[in-house]
Amino acid sequence: MKPLLSVLCLLSSVLCAGATELTDLGQGLGYLRVHALADSVKAAAAPGALVLDLRHASADDAAAAALKTALASRPAAAALFILVSPVTPPVLALIARESSALTLGIAGAQPAPKIVVQTDAATDRRAYEAFEAGIPVDQLISGKIEKERFDEATLVQEFKNGNPDAEIPPAPDPTAPKPEGAPEKPAALTDRVLQRTVHLHHALLALKQR
Repeated sequence: MKPLLSVLCLLSSVLCAGATELTDLGQGLGYLRVHALADSVKAAAAPGALVLDLRHASADDAAAAALKTALASRPAAAALFILVSPVTPPVLALIARESSALTLGIAGAQPAPKIVVQTDAATDRRAYEAFEAGIPVDQLISGKIEKERFDEATLVQEFKNGNPDAEIPPAPDPTAPKPEGAPEKPAALTDRVLQRTVHLHHALLALKQR
């Protein structure tokens, strides 16, 4: 109990009032959208599978040290996914690089993600901000691509074939000319980085069950 108590004491020194709550992504996977790093520390020590979104977080050295301690206290079997971007603070990029987490992000993210998701920075930021604007997270991760080939079953097969980097096909080009007379319909935003994380979590669960 003493190691756990010492971790909790350390966490209490950096937690802020009204810390962000975990969002349930289903199948035992929690999601924490981090603004100030203090919002993430308490949830980072939770025992379950976790997506820690550091794409647009802020941090100081004290909070970063507490996060590093919290991540080290997590059960080894608890999956941890860390989402990063080109603007993830260097102190957090270092922690993500040194942890056993699976990092995901777009090209140019820091640290270089283990899984690079094919979308551009502007689209990634718009999808990120859509959650802040009140778009439900399940809507942001459930967007379908016409004739999408990389569903959970395909990802499982790709893992079995030794290819963890199989990519979901890019979304249709929104700038492409539309057929004459076609009704204008706003393009649905999909958070490709978060969606890919959820697909990977489902695939890993399916592999464990086989």
